[in-house]
Amino acid sequence: MLISKFGNKLINVDGLRELTGLELPDQYVQFLKKYNGGETPDTNWTGKCKTDVRGFYGFNIENKNWDIEEKLTNITVKDLVKAKKLPIATNCSGDHFCIDCIDGSIWFVYHDRPTEVKLANDFKTFIAGCKSKKIGHIRTIEERTQSLLENFGKKPTEFQLCAWQAEIDKYGNMIQEEVIL
Repeated sequence: MLISKFGNKLINVDGLRELTGLELPDQYVQFLKKYNGGETPDTNWTGKCKTDVRGFYGFNIENKNWDIEEKLTNITVKDLVKAKKLPIATNCSGDHFCIDCIDGSIWFVYHDRPTEVKLANDFKTFIAGCKSKKIGHIRTIEERTQSLLENFGKKPTEFQLCAWQAEIDKYGNMIQEEVIL
């Protein structure tokens, strides 16, 4: 699996343990210390409940959308933590991948219904079942504008131009690396 980690800042795993009250499995602690979460564009879980894997939460990071501490304010997440399951990642629908802090297994938890499905016996097996494609060519504004004109006879709106530029900036500067535990 490829990840664009959230930085090289050392993570205080004890702080996360204190915050959640959970004893974190060793494989997951190793992952946090090395990557502290990260985005995983064009990554899919290939086992039961096939779905995309949008990214892994980090701890004490600037982007609060990806900070596990922010997620802990959600009622559903609070209930998961009470059940000793910590959300560690999400898909594009907002469903959670959770690690069971008792046995280290990985579970898929739907955000909109009380359904949980066991995916893997441990974190390392889960990572091995996640397959990524390397980010390739990021189309320029000019290429996108040309395509819009050819296909729809329209010029891009100001909103489209801003969104395209944000995407180009994000993915054009993204560094992906293989997750190795």
